Amino acid sequence: MDTIKFRVYTTRLLMWVVCLLTSCIVFSQSQITFRQLSVKEGLSQNSAISIAQDSIGYLWIATQDGLNKYDGRQFKVFPYTFVDITKPDYSHLGKVYKDREGHLWIIPLDRIPRKLDYKSQVFEPISQLNDASVLYQDMALKLWVGTYSEGLYLLNSETGIPVQVLTSSEVNGTIYNITQNGGGNLMLATDGQIVMFDPENDKIEHIHPRDNYGTNISKNFSDVVFDRSGRQWIGTFGDGLYFKQKTDAVFRRISELSFTDPLPLNLNIIDLYVDTKDRLWVATYGRGLFLIDLPKNKIVHFDAEKHDPTALHYNDILCIYEDYSGTLWFGTDGAGLSYYDEYLEKFNSLTNFQTPENINIDVVRSIAVDKNKTIWIGTSGKGLTQYEPSTNSWRTFTTEPGTGNTINSNRIMSLYADDDNDLWIGTQGDGLSIMDSNGELTHFSENSTPRISATTIWCIYKDDAGRIWLGTRENGLIEFDKLKGEINKYEHNPASPNGLTSNNIRAITADEAGNLWVGTEADGILFFDPEKETFVAYKNDAGELSLSSNNIKSLYHSPEGILWIGTNGGGLNAFDIKSGKFHSYTVEDGLANNVIYAILPDQGENLWLSSNKGISKFSPGNTLELEPEITNYTNYDGLATEFNTGASHIGEDGTLYFGGLEGFYWFKPEEIEQNKVLPKTTITGFEVFDRPQSMTNSLELKHNQNTVSFTFSSLQFSLPEKNQYQYRLLNYDEEWVQAGNTNFARYTRLPPGDYEFQVKSSNYDGVWNEKPVTYSFAIAAPWYLTSFAKMVYLILIFGLVFGVYRYLKWRWKMKIDLQLKEEEAQRLKKLNQLKSKLYTDISHEFRTPLTLIRGPVEAKLSDGRLSDSDFSNFSMIKRNTNRLIKLVDQLLHLAKLEKGKLKLKPSEGDLGLFLSMLASSFEYQASLKKMDYTVHIANLERVYYDDDAIEKIVTNLLSNAFKYGHEGGICKVEALRAGDHMQLSIKNTVEKGLELEVDKLFTRFYQQDEFSEGAGIGLSLVKQVVQLYQGEITAEIEDENIIHFQVRLPVAPEYFRKSEFSTTYEETNTPIGHDNTDSSLNSSEHSVADHDKQNVPLLLIVEDHKEVREFLKSVWGKKYRLEEAKNGKEGMEKALE
Repeated sequence: MDTIKFRVYTTRLLMWVVCLLTSCIVFSQSQITFRQLSVKEGLSQNSAISIAQDSIGYLWIATQDGLNKYDGRQFKVFPYTFVDITKPDYSHLGKVYKDREGHLWIIPLDRIPRKLDYKSQVFEPISQLNDASVLYQDMALKLWVGTYSEGLYLLNSETGIPVQVLTSSEVNGTIYNITQNGGGNLMLATDGQIVMFDPENDKIEHIHPRDNYGTNISKNFSDVVFDRSGRQWIGTFGDGLYFKQKTDAVFRRISELSFTDPLPLNLNIIDLYVDTKDRLWVATYGRGLFLIDLPKNKIVHFDAEKHDPTALHYNDILCIYEDYSGTLWFGTDGAGLSYYDEYLEKFNSLTNFQTPENINIDVVRSIAVDKNKTIWIGTSGKGLTQYEPSTNSWRTFTTEPGTGNTINSNRIMSLYADDDNDLWIGTQGDGLSIMDSNGELTHFSENSTPRISATTIWCIYKDDAGRIWLGTRENGLIEFDKLKGEINKYEHNPASPNGLTSNNIRAITADEAGNLWVGTEADGILFFDPEKETFVAYKNDAGELSLSSNNIKSLYHSPEGILWIGTNGGGLNAFDIKSGKFHSYTVEDGLANNVIYAILPDQGENLWLSSNKGISKFSPGNTLELEPEITNYTNYDGLATEFNTGASHIGEDGTLYFGGLEGFYWFKPEEIEQNKVLPKTTITGFEVFDRPQSMTNSLELKHNQNTVSFTFSSLQFSLPEKNQYQYRLLNYDEEWVQAGNTNFARYTRLPPGDYEFQVKSSNYDGVWNEKPVTYSFAIAAPWYLTSFAKMVYLILIFGLVFGVYRYLKWRWKMKIDLQLKEEEAQRLKKLNQLKSKLYTDISHEFRTPLTLIRGPVEAKLSDGRLSDSDFSNFSMIKRNTNRLIKLVDQLLHLAKLEKGKLKLKPSEGDLGLFLSMLASSFEYQASLKKMDYTVHIANLERVYYDDDAIEKIVTNLLSNAFKYGHEGGICKVEALRAGDHMQLSIKNTVEKGLELEVDKLFTRFYQQDEFSEGAGIGLSLVKQVVQLYQGEITAEIEDENIIHFQVRLPVAPEYFRKSEFSTTYEETNTPIGHDNTDSSLNSSEHSVADHDKQNVPLLLIVEDHKEVREFLKSVWGKKYRLEEAKNGKEGMEKALE
């Protein structure tokens, strides 16, 4: 028995050694690479003890220094610490766990389980437990809590109170992990045993695992998992991995399965995880990570490599977690998290970081793969490197002597493996070397036999006829045979129009007819017919359909007859050989860069281009005029940024190789997969004026809280730098805002209203989740924009509109009325003009016959022989004739006023005497009507007045007073000076009960009624004269039967214009109320002093009224020598003297 065990253990040891030797090979072929998330990216501490993803999509990482919530851009740290103790035979680790219902749980350092309240972001403790070690929710949604020393608990789903199901004695130690088998039983990994518990029947079974040799597995068990076939896997602390088939009673080692890569036996396994592809991942403490690919029967070991950034970052693995996108996360005990996304790294790579020491593959200038699948890498300055993928062996050839791997140059510009599996090596400055399959080198130079004239060989090409062509730097195009040497050589000859245009040849290819196409360093491309040995050049010119650049980097002739040309700065050119037209594609058409180092086709008729910005997939349209489909892969996809000229190769199996500054890359285009997992877009933050705001439902902000900002995430963590976002704010943005990789949106001064913010995102491969995440909120209106205020504004607006309408209507009506009144005024004006003309004409026509009538009548009356009857008749004729003449004169004066022809002619004089004379002339009429007639005239000497205007005013007012005055009544005249004005007052009695409209008294021909006598035109004339005089006239009724006229006239010279002052009137008029008119009243005045008094006529004034006599003396005293008499007797006496 001991011998058998020894052999078994010996076999296992040998297998472990083989595993160590082959693990690198598997690694290099599988190309599983890792990226890191650590304190450099914001993690609070580098011990990632436990990992979980909540139902929203946030990643939660438990560390020794805080619980981290990660959204792909930033970390939010919660103040919880977690235990991290790992020994050779046990491990105590804190936990973060998401159950099947989406609840998030943690077990921090105090061992009290806590549940996250998503709304408040607070973890609520289950205070009844203080020794929790692990949490697990079974398929029946029952939540189980394992402890370190108190057995197993079930959390009551209704009350949340834990109930002990298994005691500490039944469990006998710490429960490290819990899982459930296909039968619904719980499997508890504990100290020294597996406890199987049937929750339905409350049965417990203690399993002490044995191996197939019957030996107890006495180690503590760290984890139990089941693969898709139902096979049970158990991990131990220090004794590696075991499995048990469904039908087996014993546990076995993985070496008993069909794996060719054995697993070490003494692994300290901390965690086991079966991913969605049925691959078993084994996390160890100190030995890195193992992948047991069950479908492919492969075992791959990953461990940390100091200089390889794509390797696992630490060998102490504490936990394994797979998120919703399929990304696998590995928490380490000192380097944060390493994660693997199978869709992220599109290309396999080998760089200087991944090669053994003294092996350098940076600045790759050429690549070739021989028939043995050996990869040859030519570098610029680091020699030639041979890589055997089957054995993961490396070998470098340099110029260093004595190494057994010596070559002529360290600058390898071109490589080609021929049909004999000989490797052609073109160098820069040291000619050509050929290495046969045995490693023997043959060097060709100018001095060798056979010889070669070229020292620098940029490219090596074999055409369909089996000829080998060399493109050189200084010696043109050479056809070379390894046995015969140079067969043909074509160099630039300026005298040959059909010759080579340049000796610097960068690229060579051939068409289906066997013709060569040659790309030069700076002189475009050439067509070469090997049979005729003629060249046709194509260069860049001013035409739109010419070559875009003469600097050629690469060539490829497609089966469709299109020559594809990679240029240095001019992008990609397509030359349609049949039509002779060029088409160019640049960064403006979607290329990553305009420098195209290499062009390789795939089996799907796509072109793969290397440039200074990664690799681009170019899918031409059905015609060259159609827009191509271009996908650019940059260094985010695991590529170098810059590649090199000539560093490309296409393998027999369709594998494409590209060389760059850091190493080389290879891939099969058909195996490149796009990540089609839709991102879980979420809004991660909401701020109002840069202050965090809780995202409550139906949030209503104040009107002055109108500047808001949002942050959001796609919750895809593999490459957040390439996640894209679109957002919009409904009721504000008309279209989606293309935010690119910016996960922030800000809106300032939003108007009041209801809003819904929407955001959607893509993953790093541009796959969009078209269902947006939304958040609704409202901004309240200020008081002056509330509904009530708007209603008030509406009412006011309606009122304003109505008011404007009424105003416009009124204005329109007024305009119409004014227009009608203006038309009426014009009509009345014309009528008045006609009337005035008629008055004037009639008055002139009437006055002449009236004067003729008055003359004979006066002659008859002066004849003393008339009988009393005749005298009475002739007197009546005279009175009525004088009355008619007076009316005619009034009409003439009124016509002159209306025409503006009557002008004031003021002069200085004694107005009081003039008023006394005028008043005294009405004493007779007062006596006839037996009226009490009183006159009181104040001193009005040396004032300015127009005697004709004053006469018209006074005589008309007094005439009306006696005409309409009540018999036996009174008439009172007063005149006094008030400053620069004269105040005239005339009162007279009228019949009691007489209803007069005072404001109409000055209207022409005013009648109280149809039976009463009209007022004529006298008062109308008075008013117009007063207005001409710039005075005022009023009328009012006093004591029911007294009518009172008041006239206010200016008497100071400053009230008259200078042009108005004169000694006479413009017109000669007869004073109203007098039969006789003395022409001397209107004649020009001359001072008596101007003449000899003896030559002046003598005038006798006979007047019994002293004031009248004094007035006459003041008027005629300057023109005549005066004598006066108080009565007729005295006058007769003086006349006879």
